[in-house]
Amino acid sequence: ALFLSLSSIILSFAFMIGSASAKYFEGILLIFARRPYDIGDKIHVSDPSKDCSGDGSPGWFVENVDLFTTTVRYGTTNEVATYSNGSLASMRIINAKRSPLAIRYVRVKFGVDVEYAKVEVFKSAVETFVKERPREWVAMTGFRATRVEADLGYIEYVIVCQHVEGWQNMGPILNSAAELHQYCLEVSKQLGMRYTAPPLPVHLDLAKKDMLAQMMAMSGNPTSEDTSVPPGGKMGDTIAPLSMGKV
Repeated sequence: ALFLSLSSIILSFAFMIGSASAKYFEGILLIFARRPYDIGDKIHVSDPSKDCSGDGSPGWFVENVDLFTTTVRYGTTNEVATYSNGSLASMRIINAKRSPLAIRYVRVKFGVDVEYAKVEVFKSAVETFVKERPREWVAMTGFRATRVEADLGYIEYVIVCQHVEGWQNMGPILNSAAELHQYCLEVSKQLGMRYTAPPLPVHLDLAKKDMLAQMMAMSGNPTSEDTSVPPGGKMGDTIAPLSMGKV
């Protein structure tokens, strides 16, 4: 009987700590075997079943690592957070320090009536802009149409450029991308290629009765017959609704 009691206690205890022990062991393997980051690295933690952003992922700087937890600081707001190593074991960890030569995408829209010769001139101008800045850009690696919206009257192109910096140092990447965006806008202006979205139709579904009710409410006049007793009147007397005359 004593053996059965001890066995049941041990079995219950094993169920209680089994999940926690598994997470703890996964965390130890993460730190000592996988080593997805080091102190000072900029990382991004996300669900592996979801896609990453094509414009770069917001990052946390690793400040401290021990057997149980990882302490990180958000680069944008300087906030500090703590992860348990076991919870990170099943997540996607993007290491910006180990991701050199960042790739940036610039998307532009041209009207469907823009001649292809102008598109070629635009592409050549952007490529020259990138080549003249070797301290910022490695090369323009792509220029292609990615979306055609004939009903809306535009074709979307994407410009793919590779930066000399890695994602660990995001500041220069964002500054260079902003200059490239501005240059693309200026070139499209000079070539007369700017796309203007067509005006959207406005549907007024208000009925005449609703419009009249709103007008009466704004003027402070009643919209229906008032059945209250007028001053000096008798029960049954009514006040006729006021007419909307010209002032």
